[in-house]
Amino acid sequence: WQNREATLARHHAFWRGEQTDRPLAGAYLGAYEVADVYLVAEDNQLLEPQQIVPERFFDVFAARCEASERLGEDLFRPLSPLYCVPWLEAILGCPVRVHSQACWAEVLLAEDEPLEALQPALSEIWLEAAIEFVKALSERPDGHFPVAGLFLRGPADVVAAMVGIERMCYAFYDRPAEIRRLARLAAEAWIQVTGAIYQHIPRFEGGFVDAGRWIHAPATYASSSEDTTAYISADLYREFFLPYNQMMVDAFPYGHIHRHSASVHNLLDLLDLETTWAIEVTMDPGGPTLSEMLPIFQRIQEEGQPLIVFGLDEERGVADLVAELSPRGLCVVVQADTPTKAKELLAIAKGGKKEC
Repeated sequence: WQNREATLARHHAFWRGEQTDRPLAGAYLGAYEVADVYLVAEDNQLLEPQQIVPERFFDVFAARCEASERLGEDLFRPLSPLYCVPWLEAILGCPVRVHSQACWAEVLLAEDEPLEALQPALSEIWLEAAIEFVKALSERPDGHFPVAGLFLRGPADVVAAMVGIERMCYAFYDRPAEIRRLARLAAEAWIQVTGAIYQHIPRFEGGFVDAGRWIHAPATYASSSEDTTAYISADLYREFFLPYNQMMVDAFPYGHIHRHSASVHNLLDLLDLETTWAIEVTMDPGGPTLSEMLPIFQRIQEEGQPLIVFGLDEERGVADLVAELSPRGLCVVVQADTPTKAKELLAIAKGGKKEC
């Protein structure tokens, strides 16, 4: 990072929604790191916490951070524990299987068992594995890159993992009280695990960086992902999960909630949260299109909420986004297969839209 002080000022202006000449701009180079786990496990194998040896990943992680830094982006790519592992589901007892170059949490409850029988407790073994991974990253001698915490999914994803998506959808109507109980349990576990992990993360330039979108904040920065909301109506999301998202954002001063553009039908419900957290939207190749999403992005900005848009991979889309949105409180993370392409997209993102 050539001018770290000026870059940090951009990050903090993002959170405050201050006037700026352009948005924060970052680039995600290559595919998601779902295959990292194959350094310690084989396909179709249950992953056990003792298999996760942090030192096996140091060179891979550092090379990735160095490649990202060479792009000239604004973001601070951190070292963080395996992004592909469903950490919270594992900590709550779900078996984790390595399959198809990814890790999947398997259901915790048999089909013939009632939801009332599901009483998950934190697995000390899995939590200790996560803490040891963070501590190992923090104790690396070079100390050039920030260290971030775990990628933890939110209540909708965790409940779906524990009981299965189909059963969860039926239970909205057949066992609503049980879904609320499990959603609250997932939110409480998310808060507890995030707090435990942050006790072992050193500050970087006076603050912290998130594992998923690499933005710097002056205090603890947490994030949550709920891809399952793509399958849930706005009414069901507001009834069963929004209150527990509020619990989560109340627990930490900075953060973002991840959604896919396929969750467009309940995206604006996040504006009901009383928080200064950002809303992050990953653009899905299958739609909705950017032109369909722009009015929603504009509404988010009108409400003064920080906005992160991730995954645009074409010049026209990046140009249209920065032309139609204010740079205030905006972060654009492009996606590219090669460094050359990433730099081209970054240049467009940094062109920005001038404030009148």
